[in-house]
Parts: sequence; C-alpha cells; structure tokens
Amino acid sequence: MRVALLCVLVACGGSPGKLVNVRRDPATFVHEHQALLVDTAGGLVRINTDGSGRESLVSSRYIELAFTPDASILALGDSNTNLYVYDGREPRRVPELDRRTGNVAISPDGSRLAVTRHADFSLPQASWSETEDDAIYLVDTHSLAVEIIPKDRDELVTSMWWDADGIVLGMFHFDWVRVDPVTKQRTKLPAMPPHGTPPACTDQLVLRGWRGDEGIDIVTAAGTRRLVVIDGRSRGFHDYQPTIANETLTASCRYAVFQYRGAIWIADVATTAVGYLIRGGGLRLLR
Repeated sequence: MRVALLCVLVACGGSPGKLVNVRRDPATFVHEHQALLVDTAGGLVRINTDGSGRESLVSSRYIELAFTPDASILALGDSNTNLYVYDGREPRRVPELDRRTGNVAISPDGSRLAVTRHADFSLPQASWSETEDDAIYLVDTHSLAVEIIPKDRDELVTSMWWDADGIVLGMFHFDWVRVDPVTKQRTKLPAMPPHGTPPACTDQLVLRGWRGDEGIDIVTAAGTRRLVVIDGRSRGFHDYQPTIANETLTASCRYAVFQYRGAIWIADVATTAVGYLIRGGGLRLLR
C-alpha cells in the first residue's frame, strides 16, 4: 500500500517535462491589463495579465461559485456548503441556504443570485432524493433578502445560468426549463439554449499530445503552429494529471494564459515568449 502511494506521488519514474519557450518577465512583453481570477494556496487572487494589480480577495476557506464579469461581486461557498456574498467587504453569509447551497448563478447586472438547494445530507442517505426539488432562491446581492420561486417538481437541478430571457435550468432527467424571475412562470425548452457570450477571439488553442504533454498549438486563419513547447514529459504509473490546463486566449487574441506545474503562465502569440504570473490554478478571465 505504501509503495502504491509513493508511486502516485512521484509518478513512478515519470517526468513533468520542461517548458522550453524563451522566458521573459510578463511586464516586458504584455501590453494589456486584462484581469484574471486565480485560486492560490492563500485564497482567491485577482491579477492582471502583465503581472500588475495583484489583489487578494478572499481567503482559502471560501470557494468561488459565481462572479460578475469584473469580479466586483462574488458568490462564495465553503466546505459546509454555506452561501456568502462578497462585494469588496468581508463575505456575508446567507443563512437561508445554510448547508444546502447547490447551483449558483449570478444575474447579468450582478443584482441577484439564483440558487438551488442540494439534498439534505443531514438525513439518512436513503432519504436524500426526497429532499431534492427545483425551487429557486433569489438572493439580493446588496440586502441579502431572499425571495423563493416555489418548486415545480421534486427533481434535482444539475446546471443553471441566466440569459436575456430568464433563468435556465438543466434538470436531472436531461430536459431544459426557463424560469421568468418576475412572473415565476416556467417554460419547457425543446433543447439546451446557447450558454455564455461568444468569445471575442475566434482563434483556438489546441493541446498537443495527451493532456498537453507536448504543449499547445494555436489555430488561426493562417493555419496551425506551435505556441508552447513542453519537452521530455513522460508518464509513470498512475500519472493521469494534465500537463497543461485552463488554457485560454485573451480577448485581443494576443496572449494565451494557461496552467502548468501548479502555476499560471502567459504566452505571447506573436513571439512565443512565455512569462510566469503567479502560483495557483483554476484561472478565469475577467472583463
């Protein structure tokens, strides 16, 4: 058992590989200040793509659940599935969702959260399904007042987001429902509606090798070329971790941001120079 655990930790002879691109300080080649959210050991951090403006938002006891495009308002959870709202002050708890916070989605203007509840895990497991329903808790992000849209059926909500016409629910049995937050009326949808804003950058990043073992290619109208090069990556026993993760292009298409070996890096699309930004993972681009 101890040998198996040791193999997991050291990948049993594998190698993490080496990032061979020319390395430079991001401040010397990044000429835009698009902000990122990054999960670090110390908590959630906002940082610009050139390395400036680093700001710690909340401690690592919180889990980010949803955020406005500029991260001025965050919906947060914790290990007990409690719900909090952060707006630049100390996170404020929403007691109505204590130990039951499920899906969370924030309205386009940041004024409200839509929240569903997961099963009541304080009950015996055999009873969990009896406590699942599609009721929606609308939380005012300023006052924390809660308004409930009553349940329509006793079924788990598996995904949720806001669009221009209301709140979209993905249900456990694979159908889709839109809820009007004003009239509280529900409309069954024939298919999953579009989700999210189309990216401003239409170029694409493609991982090279299994899970990015060889780096990243970029696909543009001019063709495909290498952008990030990893050399010497080999996998030992039980090594299934991605080499590169969370790869994404900035809105301008000039830079690629990605996670490699527990840190966030940025690459210049034109020159392929790469710079280290911050230790952490789970990056999200802000506007």
